[in-house]
Amino acid sequence: MNKKVFINSAATASSAQSTHNYMQYDRYHCGQGHGWAAEDANAMADRLSGKRVQQVGWNNATNGADRIVNGVKIQTKYCQTAYKSVNAAFDGDGYRYGGMKLEVPKDQYDEAVRLMEQKIREGKVQGVSDPSVAKDIVVKGHCTYNQALKIAKAGTIDSIKFDVRTQSVTCGITCGLSFTIAFVDGIRSGMPPEKAFANAVKQSAAAGGKALVVGVGTQQLLRTTVGRDLAASATHVSRHVMDTVCKKEVGQKAVEKVATLLTGQQVAGQTAKNVLARGMRTNMVTGGIAMAVQVVPDAVKVCRGKMSGLQFCENTTSNAVGIGTGYAGATTGAAIGTAICPGIGTAIGGFIGGLGGGIVGSSVVKKIFSIFH
Repeated sequence: MNKKVFINSAATASSAQSTHNYMQYDRYHCGQGHGWAAEDANAMADRLSGKRVQQVGWNNATNGADRIVNGVKIQTKYCQTAYKSVNAAFDGDGYRYGGMKLEVPKDQYDEAVRLMEQKIREGKVQGVSDPSVAKDIVVKGHCTYNQALKIAKAGTIDSIKFDVRTQSVTCGITCGLSFTIAFVDGIRSGMPPEKAFANAVKQSAAAGGKALVVGVGTQQLLRTTVGRDLAASATHVSRHVMDTVCKKEVGQKAVEKVATLLTGQQVAGQTAKNVLARGMRTNMVTGGIAMAVQVVPDAVKVCRGKMSGLQFCENTTSNAVGIGTGYAGATTGAAIGTAICPGIGTAIGGFIGGLGGGIVGSSVVKKIFSIFH
């Protein structure tokens, strides 16, 4: 069995999970798209600093928190000026988000605190009379207003940096697993430890680099009109698949259970189907890019006579099937990992599940093509 195939399958499936779990890319093109991008970027920064993050705002609950960080509810407002950002959190009855922190752009923080102090003096923050408390209510975002604008767009330095951070865990796991497998194989084949180590480093760098290119490439593509059109087509297919699975009661219960674990809250019915359908949609786009990354070099080898047509067909089929079965495994693994430790657990669980699914799918393809060898 080609170990590179199922490692690629696991990395692809895990990458799709990261994109689905940590990006609201389908909203980035809207008029307030930078606000969604800011939510995602700030949540990612919290995760990378070791905090426990729940992005509960995706349910669009009226006056609900956008995310919960280490048990603290946060509402994010990214408007053009500090005045607008703070005022967006108030209505005729006063502060709309009692008990929550108000997160504003990094560059608006000082002015926002001053404005919140004034709101407190005017009695517009229920239960608070001391203006000095303003600094405890207002939270400095990890990115500025202009950075949020750029994160929402494809091809900018800020959006690429965000995508790299989003895919960093998947890339790291891919490198680590690839290194371990390559090193063990090298030692078993009789290589000196130094040579086995050097070979493992080379292979892990290649695998991690490919995972990063696929992940970042997918997220950049999904910000474009072409990417959104592809996602829309994939959504139609994935919803049809979910409807078919849920025709049976056992399928419906399985979908609801996995969706509940992935989101960290009880979901059922159409909502549960939508959760998994969106994930499947992202995996289709990610899988397409991963296939292109693998198929194009193999096609060049065939044209140069360095690979047989049969081997090309086997590699292409194995990758396609491995990505599909890898997604099924990654979804289950990510759900279990999320229940244990949201964030890092999601990524690790998704990768391990994707690896198992990829191995199963690739093994079947290997057995079928062995008939022709």
